[in-house]
Amino acid sequence: LKLENNLQLAGAVNEKIQSGLDDRAVQLKSDREFRTDVQVSLDRQEERSARQVDQLVESLLRSYDKVTGTYTAELSEGLSFFTLLGKSFKSIFNKQESAQNWVNDLTQRLEKDLKQQFDQELNEGVDDIAESIQQMARIIDLKIRNNPTLLTSGHEVFGDIADRRRAVLRELQDEFAAFMKRTDEFVGAEAFPDASTFSPNLAAGSGIATIGVILAAVTNGMALDITGGILTSVGLLFAGVTVMSKRNKIIGGFKNEIAKGREQLKTEIDTRLKDYIRNIKSKIDGKFADFDALLTVETEQLNALNARHDSIDQQLGEMRENLV
Repeated sequence: LKLENNLQLAGAVNEKIQSGLDDRAVQLKSDREFRTDVQVSLDRQEERSARQVDQLVESLLRSYDKVTGTYTAELSEGLSFFTLLGKSFKSIFNKQESAQNWVNDLTQRLEKDLKQQFDQELNEGVDDIAESIQQMARIIDLKIRNNPTLLTSGHEVFGDIADRRRAVLRELQDEFAAFMKRTDEFVGAEAFPDASTFSPNLAAGSGIATIGVILAAVTNGMALDITGGILTSVGLLFAGVTVMSKRNKIIGGFKNEIAKGREQLKTEIDTRLKDYIRNIKSKIDGKFADFDALLTVETEQLNALNARHDSIDQQLGEMRENLV
């Protein structure tokens, strides 16, 4: 009878431990679902932002083709035999009417028109992308705050485990809140090597609020660099050649530089903006390193404890049979 009482007591303790393990398993399942939800949300926001980049690039390329097409036609018309002959004749009496001055004026107008078109479209496109990135951070912040706690600190068996989880989650909340305020986290020096040139005033604001300013500064700079590079190359086409005899070469070279500039524009903006989005997503995901480590440890411990519990339960059953 005494042995039976001890076996009953051991069985009751083992059942209580099983109940605690079940509670831990429910919390672990909830935390895994939370982590999966965070990852899915990050992936969706990245895809959404990437589509916005694609739309921005397509819009810029359409504008680029329209503007450069107009000036390509003007160049072709201006280099016709009779037009050049007229300019040459007029330049005898007025140096401002020379073909070279006309070319300089054409490239200056091309630069001005491209800049105006790009400024408007980049500002609109960057606002949409910045809002998408900000939304990514806000969504994750909200999910962290609303992650349910099922295993309480007053748990009869595993209260210390609940305390450890709560501490990790609190640290995650605090770290993420600080992340959203730090401008340097969003500047993205990895994606933009010239990020250090941004106004120091950015550091005074919220990190998430400065995304639009950062993207606008970078994309405008890229577009102007590309445009300036095209115009420099175009200008060289007219140097050291007799325009009249090299008309086809000049027009062909102009079209070639326009095509190279188009590809550079597409590649630079697409690559840099998407790299920036991935960089921010990676930083957000990296904030969960300690939480992920907790899930890994908890999974391992639960597997080991469940195996040990099953072994003890089996041994208790065998002992009961031996008493009969």
